[in-house]
Amino acid sequence: MSQQFNSKEQYPISVSSTVLNFEKVLKSGCDILSMQQGILLHVTSEHIDVIAKADASLSPNQSLLPPFPVDIASLPSSQLESCAEVNLWAKQNLSAKDFIIGRVHRVGNYHVMLILVNSLEDIESSYDKGKLSLLDNWLESVLQKERGADDNSIKHAELFAKLQSVANIGVWEVDIVENALFWSSQTRVIHEVPQHYAPELGSAIEFYKKGADRDEITRLVNHAIETGEPWTVTLQIITAKGNSVWVENHGMVEMFEGQCVRLFGTFQNVDKSVKLRLELEARQKDAEAAFKERGHLLSRISHELRTPLNGITGMLQAIKFEQRVNIRERKTDLALKSADRLLLLIDDVLDYTEISGGELVLKKNDFCVRAMAEELIDVFKPLCKEKGLRLFAVLSFPENTYINGDANRIGQIISRLLSNAIKFTSRGHISIQLTLREAFNVPNLLISIEDTGEGMDEATKASLFTPFIQGQKQTAIKGSGTGLGLSIVKQLVEKMDGEIELRSEMDVGTSFDIVLPVTLTDVKQGLLEHSGALSSSLLTIPLSILVVDDNDINRIVLASMLEKYNFIADEAEDGEVAIQKAREKDYDLIFMDCAMPVLDGISATKVIHEEGLMHSQGSIVAVTANTSEEDRKACKEAGMSAFLCKPVDQRNVALELKKVLLSKSLEMHQ
Repeated sequence: MSQQFNSKEQYPISVSSTVLNFEKVLKSGCDILSMQQGILLHVTSEHIDVIAKADASLSPNQSLLPPFPVDIASLPSSQLESCAEVNLWAKQNLSAKDFIIGRVHRVGNYHVMLILVNSLEDIESSYDKGKLSLLDNWLESVLQKERGADDNSIKHAELFAKLQSVANIGVWEVDIVENALFWSSQTRVIHEVPQHYAPELGSAIEFYKKGADRDEITRLVNHAIETGEPWTVTLQIITAKGNSVWVENHGMVEMFEGQCVRLFGTFQNVDKSVKLRLELEARQKDAEAAFKERGHLLSRISHELRTPLNGITGMLQAIKFEQRVNIRERKTDLALKSADRLLLLIDDVLDYTEISGGELVLKKNDFCVRAMAEELIDVFKPLCKEKGLRLFAVLSFPENTYINGDANRIGQIISRLLSNAIKFTSRGHISIQLTLREAFNVPNLLISIEDTGEGMDEATKASLFTPFIQGQKQTAIKGSGTGLGLSIVKQLVEKMDGEIELRSEMDVGTSFDIVLPVTLTDVKQGLLEHSGALSSSLLTIPLSILVVDDNDINRIVLASMLEKYNFIADEAEDGEVAIQKAREKDYDLIFMDCAMPVLDGISATKVIHEEGLMHSQGSIVAVTANTSEEDRKACKEAGMSAFLCKPVDQRNVALELKKVLLSKSLEMHQ
């Protein structure tokens, strides 16, 4: 029995009993008309399927034959038999020396017809039209017997085909006995082959992706043939058009007397669902990695916080009872250094969180690049001196060279690299070189920082810019930090569309070379920020200052910084008190905390401006621990002229004083 005829998708007639009836008709026809072989065919314009045969041992051996060379629906059987093309077809495909063709029977949308064949010339056939007509009528009665079920079968077949298309599921069948393979139309669609494509058992497996997928389906099929066990597997195929598609293959086995005689199953395109699942799994892994990374960060930070906190609390406790001035000053310096270390650690965490979350926004302005570099060099000179290192600096551009960029972030890159160089260099020198050079009509700031430290091995260099990883040599050094510094440097450089290159050799030293695209500018607005300390003439100008903060220690700290310049500030513990004081007194400068009970600093600033409680030259400066871009934007929109992050640096306080003093000085001389 042909495996094609077993598919209800292909034939709208019942199978089990009807095939036996077909064979009975064919065998009787051969006896009545003295023919060797009887064949019942399902005919389409694309191919011809052998439904049943009178003698299974005789030709044709194939269950799928090429189409007729003529349209059988347009010609009567007598003309078909005399047609030269049909004669040639019968000779080639049926080994026919002589043949008789019955009439065409329509079953739904299908054509069914019988052919009686002689393959030997010495056998004389008895061609009797009356007998052939009776034989056709008998065949028609067999078909009519199933006619009542045919209509439902047709509908079921059509519904089944539609369901296959909607669910993207095809069926397949392998006849082990006849060594033949059948694919449904939807299976062909999934493989992206034409509908007339005839799959071959030997080559069909090559559609599976070469490697693990093909090996797995081969293993499953062989195991099923040996044991009779079914399988379900999701693998990738490469379609006839070269597309990679995920499919789900369900297979079952039909055994007869312990031997596998048939394999059959379904074939479903699950490409979208598998890719979605793989994407979700990848996202889950990323989320788990991020969660693990944050846990690692918190663990590392909690460890790193203890060292500077111990330095601060320990030195402050020692200062409390220290009577010797020089020792007290030394311990104060150690406490301040520990505070700087703590602040750097906090900045690392904030920067890393901001950058990894994609929230970093560069704040570009015009600044004097030489002044910025010289200020940084002045900071690191004493640090080099403490370790007995020489610091060489080469600034290869004019003194009044201004560029447009994020001065704070560029300074941060240089500071991180210089700090790293000093940390891991015990003898020799540190050098920094800054140059402006044009490439492809674009000016670039070239930064080169070199040290004569111990250098790095290949493993350390490979992981140097990875967060939390510093290499075995560096993690062994006391106070080596979180491992975020150089990761932040690399991400900042990339954010500025720049490049960073590392060169290092063991026992020789390390150098970092950075290229940052910049924009040269003639605007010289950076002088105020780098013009040195407050002059004595400016300090003679009286200022009315208000410090607003709900924390009394913060108010004391800021007031102490102002006392250095002989300015005594008023204090307010919340925004509501600040507004009341502003109504009673004209202030030139207000340092305003943002997060306060009763009334926050942003709301208080809005009220002060709305009521006109400050003159045009006055300034409200935000002083806050909330440092996000949203916080900065909210402060600016409220009318604050500057933004200082806690802990407040003395230099930033001096800069805000200088701005107000200069404005007031100009106002006084007008």
